[in-house]
Amino acid sequence: MKQAYESERERQPAVVDVIDGDVNIRPVGNADLADLVQLDLAIFEDLAYPYFVLRQLFDLHHAWWLVADHPAGLRGYSLGVPTFDGRLGWLLGLGVRREFRGRGYGRSLTVNSLRLFEAAGVPEVYLTVEPDNLSAIAVYQEVGFTIDRLAKDYLGPGYDRIIMVRRI
Repeated sequence: MKQAYESERERQPAVVDVIDGDVNIRPVGNADLADLVQLDLAIFEDLAYPYFVLRQLFDLHHAWWLVADHPAGLRGYSLGVPTFDGRLGWLLGLGVRREFRGRGYGRSLTVNSLRLFEAAGVPEVYLTVEPDNLSAIAVYQEVGFTIDRLAKDYLGPGYDRIIMVRRI
């Protein structure tokens, strides 16, 4: 089993972008889990993944998780996962700490996740975004996503989402 995981990891293209000179987009590491929990809570607040869900996502999809890393801590993350048959991908989580938004981290995380999907031969990627999050919608549109539909109560009552899609 470990060999299968390592061979999957080796198939992934190297992901390293430099932003602001001291922030790098890189694959998540084992030592990042505790920081991811705090980061997810800071970004998504009441919609943050519970620890046990983050832990399981980390264990299952480690090779698909990217972080915006700074020496003082993580600034953001992206988790994009293909479906079992590889026909679709989903960006399950993508966010940047509020105080670091507007610097290109979200765009870079998105582009690098799309590179992983492309390298794996995933032809279509979906994501959901809060309808009022116009800056995120604009970033996603800049990198080729289009609005597919509005999904009422997608994350529960009162939590509508716009579903966006990008063909690769």
